[in-house]
Amino acid sequence: MMPGVSLKILLSFSMLLSANIVFGQSMWFGIKGGAAMNFQRWSDGSFSSSSNSSPLFSLNGDLFVESYDEEKKGSLYAQLGFHTRGSAFRFFSFNNTFTDVQGFKFRNIVLELGAKKPMNLGKEFDPYFILGVRGEYTVGTNLDDYLSFGSLFYPVNDFVRKWLAGVTIGGGFETRLSDLSNVFVEISLQPDFTNQYFQPPLFNIIDPWTLQTININQREERNLSFEVKVGARFLRKVEYID
Repeated sequence: MMPGVSLKILLSFSMLLSANIVFGQSMWFGIKGGAAMNFQRWSDGSFSSSSNSSPLFSLNGDLFVESYDEEKKGSLYAQLGFHTRGSAFRFFSFNNTFTDVQGFKFRNIVLELGAKKPMNLGKEFDPYFILGVRGEYTVGTNLDDYLSFGSLFYPVNDFVRKWLAGVTIGGGFETRLSDLSNVFVEISLQPDFTNQYFQPPLFNIIDPWTLQTININQREERNLSFEVKVGARFLRKVEYID
């Protein structure tokens, strides 16, 4: 299945879920945000050796709606957010002194659908698990910042895959503030199924620095993010009176 088709399916399901929640049904809605630690592994070995690889840190946020689960058996959710994916790498001087950190940033709109399962332990901070599927669209990168370096080994926007798909696995702890509001802390791991970047092998390319002809191996990369967020949710409760 193509990533673009996957995202359209996700969007359709989210619209159906939202419509079912909003019209005639009680619902939770809210906001969450926090920090992410992002990783990328480049298939040709560039920017990924243990000596220079480093995570890219970013701030991400989401708006969400969640079905009302009065018996606390489980609920469905849909969320839309802005996430920065990517990775960083370190440069060292000739005497192995730390000199600089640079990173690749991919700014993505993220649509996620999933299920939430509370543990119902009766504690003040009650744990829960989440499992979701994601569709993402890349709206921008910082790759053009490296064009002035004149290096053929830096990634370029021409080979960025804008439609992505992945999963979210995680959980958190939630506590009640009132009958109509809760706050929570959530931790999740977000691997992608599809490539963020794919560059086919390039042959007989002239290196602008040496003016010699070189070949560049196929290069592909997938995102992996670890996120920690805090959030609040509010209950819109619908009561029917005879």
